[in-house]
Amino acid sequence: MCRKVAAVFLSLAIAVAMALDGYFVFFQPLSSKKSTISSTSTAASTSLSNATASSQPGSQQTYKDGEYVGKSTATAWGNVQLKVKITNSKISQITVLKYPDTHSHSVEVNQQSLPIYKQEALKKQSASINQVSGATETWKGFTGSLQSALMQARQA
Repeated sequence: MCRKVAAVFLSLAIAVAMALDGYFVFFQPLSSKKSTISSTSTAASTSLSNATASSQPGSQQTYKDGEYVGKSTATAWGNVQLKVKITNSKISQITVLKYPDTHSHSVEVNQQSLPIYKQEALKKQSASINQVSGATETWKGFTGSLQSALMQARQA
């Protein structure tokens, strides 16, 4: 009888230990990853905001007319590269030269998000645009290449 009680007690202790271990392995890292991702995203947004603050619509930013090819910006899914046409010191056209298209999911995401990003950039006349949910990597590449092209247009 004493052995049965000890066996049950030991089994319960092992089950509790496994449950706690599972919690720490599967759930604890998520909260630390979320804070890391959040701080990285905030830092990236802050640096983009600082880089594009002077290109806000009310800041009278002037660009030299012409066509400018932004640098190819690497993302987790592939490179994004844009060509920007400036007419009358304003962004008049954005052409996507490269975008992630090696996986069917990437193609689907980019078919939906790139027209929105282009429309928003033309509306705001800057690289300071909102992200489309599910297309964060494309947003990073799009805004990086657009900012590169706009910097060329300012220096020209």
